[in-house]
Order: sequence, then structure tokens, then C-alpha cells
Amino acid sequence: MTNRSTGAPTWLRQLGFAASMIGIGVGIGTVVQTGGSAPEPATARLPGEVRAVGDPDDPPAEGDGLPGDRPSLSGGALWYPWAPGPGELGAVPMAFSVDHLIDDRTAKKVIASWGRNEDSPTAPLMNTRAVGEDNGQIFKPYEALPSSFTMVATTRLRDGAILSASFVPVPSPAPNRLGIPMAKSTDMAKSWTTWTAPLIENKWKLGWYRVHRDLLELADGTLLLGGYGSGVIDGVNKQYSVIFESTDGGKSFRQRSAVNAGTSYATNELGFGRTADGRLVAMMRGVEPNPRPPSMPLTQAFSDDDGLTWTDVKPYQPPEGMPNNGIMPKFLLQPNGQLLMTYGRPDNNVVVSLDGTGRTWDTGETLYSRHPGEEPLRRWSGSSGNMDLVALNNGSSLAFGDTCHNIWYCREYGHDNKIWTRKVDALGPGVGKLDLATKVRDKIVKLTGNVAPADDRYPEQRLAAVVDGSSEYRSAARFDRRQELIIELDRTYTLNRIGLMLAKGELNSAKVQVSTDGDTWSAPILRTGDRTDWAMRYQDLDPVQAKFVKITRDGRAPLSAITELELYASHLLTFENDGITTIPRTIKDARYALVADKGMVPGYDHSNARMVLIDADQAARATATIPAQEPAAGLRFGFGFEGYGYGSGAIWEVLGRSGDGEEKVAYRLILSPDWTANVITVKAWNGSAWVEVGRTGSPVIPNKQWMSVTLDSTAAGTKIAINGTVLGTATQRLADVDTLTGLRVQTGLNPEDVGNMEHSYDDIMITPLR
Repeated sequence: MTNRSTGAPTWLRQLGFAASMIGIGVGIGTVVQTGGSAPEPATARLPGEVRAVGDPDDPPAEGDGLPGDRPSLSGGALWYPWAPGPGELGAVPMAFSVDHLIDDRTAKKVIASWGRNEDSPTAPLMNTRAVGEDNGQIFKPYEALPSSFTMVATTRLRDGAILSASFVPVPSPAPNRLGIPMAKSTDMAKSWTTWTAPLIENKWKLGWYRVHRDLLELADGTLLLGGYGSGVIDGVNKQYSVIFESTDGGKSFRQRSAVNAGTSYATNELGFGRTADGRLVAMMRGVEPNPRPPSMPLTQAFSDDDGLTWTDVKPYQPPEGMPNNGIMPKFLLQPNGQLLMTYGRPDNNVVVSLDGTGRTWDTGETLYSRHPGEEPLRRWSGSSGNMDLVALNNGSSLAFGDTCHNIWYCREYGHDNKIWTRKVDALGPGVGKLDLATKVRDKIVKLTGNVAPADDRYPEQRLAAVVDGSSEYRSAARFDRRQELIIELDRTYTLNRIGLMLAKGELNSAKVQVSTDGDTWSAPILRTGDRTDWAMRYQDLDPVQAKFVKITRDGRAPLSAITELELYASHLLTFENDGITTIPRTIKDARYALVADKGMVPGYDHSNARMVLIDADQAARATATIPAQEPAAGLRFGFGFEGYGYGSGAIWEVLGRSGDGEEKVAYRLILSPDWTANVITVKAWNGSAWVEVGRTGSPVIPNKQWMSVTLDSTAAGTKIAINGTVLGTATQRLADVDTLTGLRVQTGLNPEDVGNMEHSYDDIMITPLR
């Protein structure tokens, strides 16, 4: 269970400190192993307890990470953009994120808006808003729009402007009855111009309308806007989920289609969005004849012609263990090609279509649950279930929800309304992802290409945009002459996987070649053909040596832009494609071993993520086993190490197998500070005592400073080098093994001596010694 005040899971609180001390987010959750068995039913809990992604009663204190070729879904930090005292109404969050630059770094400017009025059709709309300039980490009040404007559907246009629509249509002068309140910003949401766009009822005249959720711009500039209403279409009187269209930039709207027309389903709240294969997908809330639980089942439809017509409406088929009913559906196609959908009531849920098409929903989890009882009405109560979802980077998003609905559903909690946001990592397969964004920003990876210059309206359009983690139209390198991009890496890697997104929504072509010297280029390792991308597409490669990567046009279609690029290297663990607070993929027999971002410790080798061993447990060491991808008679282990709190040192065990197949410890080493001599020593265990192998010069490498470690291990011994200096060779072999299989890392010589200790590892490379 999760502590309500800190969000730290029980096992971490028992260790004596909160998650914030270790540079990782609160609300730690477990990785979802897609394709496995259904999750266990939720256990009983006290009113108001937060549930993490996965089961927080079984947190990732021990276990194995997922295989490297499996996708994962995990939840990280949960925090509150707005948390007043009891009695202040606030629920039903809407959110929007837009790219901008902070010190030449692409970040998301996140604007959140939530309703302050009672949930009643007669209550005047009143909203409060906040803005988080740097990926929503810190929110500040935002008052650039009237409080009556809801920002129910907001988008960034291709010309850089931001357009938003409000929830409730208002009276409009003849010949139109109603108009949609609109707002537009041309200065990155610093200021807005507002107007009322006439709603032209060119197909039907419904009794009432609401604007709901999504606003999307097509390639020809046509705008699509979601909504719903009640009235007669083709002689049938019911509620309809509708699409409006505008061909004049949002100055007016017409009726384009009704998604559920001609079906037996009555629906209202509509979420729609683009899929990875270019279609539109719609999900609709079912009309409840009486406002009683449970919610009606959601229904789903697709469009192959940008919302002019829709396929037959069918019931939503959720992943096993997830509800098929709910409200407030919202889609998000992540840059990595996974399609996410949030919905609620009961609870606050996220589900994932791994191939991005929405044809199947493969896995899902509850992000937040708060209800006072298990009987139907009380199970429906607590959090309103109204949610939103915005993009953060290639494989991460921010979900928004509330703790209580306004007035109803919240009585048992004293009306302690809050708005929460939670990071969601939905990641595709692959380990060894290079942090190209950080390496480019730190100028150790070089990008070369002729691109259209940045514009005051969208400065994020630049060469570095190919690695900035955003798939937005303008967050791309758009070529103006020679259609070619060359990436010079910081060193030669063995590449085994690539992710590539060309121009968003435009027919493009490309081929990818590699080189070790920048002069002689390989045959293409990837040819895309003519294709239209809406997200990245991935391809596993036969391992290939590369210091240079070149992308050029290859087909009848041009290479007008590259939106995103990812590169992966073999034999390397970087943790850049692992969810924060999860056990890293491929790691075995982990205990208190998690993925963290920089936190209090700077990045190693120009990267953001690391593995941490968190140890304040005097009964057991933190530990992780790192299997070799290619076991061999001799292995080189290279990694970055940082020993925050050093304690009694770090234990490194070289593992191997003999003919009987049993894995044994071949060499056991300990690195520890000798504070009296002010040096670091490395010792080896000979079966009965520790024998010094070597020591560094003075002084001891301090906390929060990385050291580069190399262990060259064979049957003859293990040679240890730190920061390029060989300290000595350990020859005290503990077991006769034929093949070395990996490395086990642990904290502390004696578990009871560890104190508060955190050891960090990054860029772990294990390769055969030839």
C-alpha cells in the first residue's frame, strides 16, 4: 500500500527514507509484463489510499526485469498541480502540452485547466488553470484566459499558433442558433484572442450540443473538432457523438459526421485521434438511462477518410482485467508508436495498443483509485474518473485526474478536492538506447544537414529536433536543399536497432547507411520505401559497427523532414528505454535495484537514466545480476559507478558456469574507500580473507562523482582499472568455470554496516574478450 503523505511504497518507507531522497518519483509501480496473465484482483484498502500502476502491495523490491525484447507499462511520480484545503471545488482536468525551448533544450509547456463549478448543467462555468513550463514538473497559476473558458480541446497548428475550444456552445446571431467559444494564441499561450465561431447546422439540427475533447488539423488545413449532442438524425432521436469541421481556421464550424449514426448505440463524450497506420479512431461513452452505476460500456469506431465516414460502432474490447465501461476517453499516439487511451469511472485507467492502431488493446493498468466502498454506488464514487493525457517525450506521457468530483461523489472525503498528474512510461522493446538528445546538447554527438532555419513562431524546428523526443509537426529537421542527415556519434557502437520517423503525415522516403570513418559507407541497413509516418517505426538490425549514420532520400517520394531518430547498441545497458522506478530490463535477481533519472546525481557519460541500488536495509544487501548477452571464456565488464554514501563499499562478483550448468562465483571483489589513507582500495576474496589488489591515488573520489570501471576477467584472473588506470589483477579464483556468464553487483561488505547508501551504475557493457 502507498503512504498518502509521501507516496512512497511500504518497502521504501521501511528503509527509512522517502523516494524523493534518491532522485526518483513517488508512487512507485511495477512493470506490466504484456502478454502474461491477468492482474490479481485489487485488495481491500482504506478510503483514500492511492494505488500505483501494478500492485503496490507487491512492489518491485525483488524480482527480475522484463526481457529486453518486451514492451513495458509503468507509472512513476504522482504530484499535484492544485491541492487546496477541504471545501474548494475542483475536478475534471483538461490539459495540453506544447513544445518550446528552454536553454536550447526542447521541453513541454503543460497547461492544465479544471472546473471549479458544481457539476450541474445550470451552474456557470468557472475554471482555474496552472502552467508547468518545464515538462509540468512545477506548476504556477495561469490566468491568460477568462475563467469561463474550459480549454476542452486544444491543438498546435502547423503555423505555430495554438487553437482552443470551450465546452458549452453559446447563442449566436442569425442565421445560426449557436456558436463555439474559441481562443487563439500566436505567442506560445502567453496571450489569447477570443471569439465565437458560428456553428452551421448544415446536416441536422440537434436540441443541444457540447464540445468534447479533441481538435485536429488535417494536411489541407481543415480542422476537426469533437462534440456530442441530442436530437434527431435520420429519424432517430437519441444522443450522438459528432465531428465538426472548419475550413477557415476556426472562424466557423460545420457538421462533418455523426460517429454513431445508423447504429443502435446512443453515445455522448467522444475522444478521437490519429493511429499509427493513419486512420482516425473514436471511442465513445455510452448514454446512461439513469445516472447510476455502473457506467455504460464504451464503444469504438474507425475512419479511413479523416472522419467523413465511420466503420460500424463496436463495443470496446479492453485488455484482460480492465473495465470495458467508463467515461471521458482520451487518445494519445506517443512518438514511439504506442497508442494510449485513458478513461475512468471506475478508477482512472490507462490502456495501450502496442502497434498503435487501436485494433487491439494489449495491456492496461489503474493509475489512481479512490472509492469509499465496494458496493456499486460507493465503488463509483471518490475520483470522478474524468481524465486527460498529454505527451511528454518518446515513451512517456502525463496523465491528469482528480481526487473527488465537485460536490457529488466526494462527501466521505470531506470534499478535499485535488488535481493530480502522474507520469506514465509506455515503452517499446529494446535495451541499449543511446541518449542522443543529451549527447547532442553536450556537443559530443554532431548532427550535419541542410535544414530550414528556426522561426520565431516555432524555434523547436531545427537540426537537433531529430532527437528531441517530440513527434509534433514542427519539432523536426525540415530539409531545405540537400536531403541528407549525418550523425557523428561519440564513439563506435555496434548498432542493433533503429527507430525512425520521417515527416509527420507526409509521403517520404529514406535509406540509412553507416560508416566507421565517415568516408566509406555501407550498403543500406534500412530502406523505408515511400511511406507516411505518424510515429516512429522500428527495425532490428544485424549488428553493425557505426560511428557515423547517414540518412538520405531513397524513392520517388522526397525526404522533406526527419522528425525522430533512435539508435540502440548491442551488449550495452543504458536504462534510457526503461521506466523510472522499475527493475531494469534483463536484470535478474534484483533487490532494491531500480531505474532512476539524474536526481541528485549528475548523468554519466552524457545520459539521463541509471540503475540505482538503494540500501538502508540492515538485513539484506541491495543486489542486481547483469547477465552477459554473449557468455564467453573471457569477458570485459565496463560501466560507470557512483557510490553515494559509499558505506562499506561495493561488491562485484564475476559469475560463470562449468560443465554441470550451475552458476557460481568465479571472482569476488570489493571496492571501498580507505578514509585514513584517503584512497580507494580494491580487494579480492580468496575464500577466507580479503586480499588487497590495488588502490587509487589520493583523494577518495567523492560522492556524486562517477568513475569509469573496467574488469577484464579470464580463467587467469580479473584485471581492474578505474578511470583508465590499472590497479591490479585479482587471481583468487573461487570456482573453476568454463564460461563467464555475467556480473552481480551488491552494496556493502556486511548488511548491518550499510547505513543509508545508494550505488549507481550506468552504460554497462559486457563483451567477450577476443
